[in-house]
Amino acid sequence: MPEYQPLAQVRSLAGDSSGVSYFASQVVSLLADRSAKSVIEPRESLVTGLIAASLSGTKSAFADLLGEVKRSRISLAALADVYIPIAARRMGQAWHDDEMSWLDVTIGVGRLQSLLREVGTAWVADQAGDAGQGAVLFIVPDREQHTLGPMVATGQMRRYGVSVCLRIAPSFNELRSLVTSRHFDGVMISVATREKLESIAKMIQFLKTVMTYPAPIIVGGR
Repeated sequence: MPEYQPLAQVRSLAGDSSGVSYFASQVVSLLADRSAKSVIEPRESLVTGLIAASLSGTKSAFADLLGEVKRSRISLAALADVYIPIAARRMGQAWHDDEMSWLDVTIGVGRLQSLLREVGTAWVADQAGDAGQGAVLFIVPDREQHTLGPMVATGQMRRYGVSVCLRIAPSFNELRSLVTSRHFDGVMISVATREKLESIAKMIQFLKTVMTYPAPIIVGGR
């Protein structure tokens, strides 16, 4: 497998989001009014274009991708729920098969997450506070490497009117402050590995002890 690169270098390169910001601003206005129709068979050209643009990060690469999006007639929801996750999985598999470096995959997936975050501004359930279809605290525990999946799920819930408070690697003090100051209708914890279950059990016990309003706690993941 390829050698790991310094984390600071990865963050610096992945943080170059000029192309992502350009694409997000264009695609939100283009796709926001399209109905969220199901995607039976994703367009391969759009998947490969999304991967190429996320690896390049340049405005010109995302401009080419925008042309493919216009031809595809997909919805904004399909871009977030189907195409971005597929592109991320393809890059992960390419690294596993030694066809792509760890650095490229990390940067590419980082740009996909930035894109997902920016297009997510079109879904505004959280701006209504705890109104609508309820409020959920969504936790990705410390040392969990996955964040794109929870971000996809967060966007899906917000489109249904659920207010989602997403916290990545929160401390127990932060969790105490959240659950004592806000009324959550449920808590969701995303876990990718069995090795984390013991620490998650401690987190659940802590939450049950400090929660002002009792709520169901759901653990899910791989």
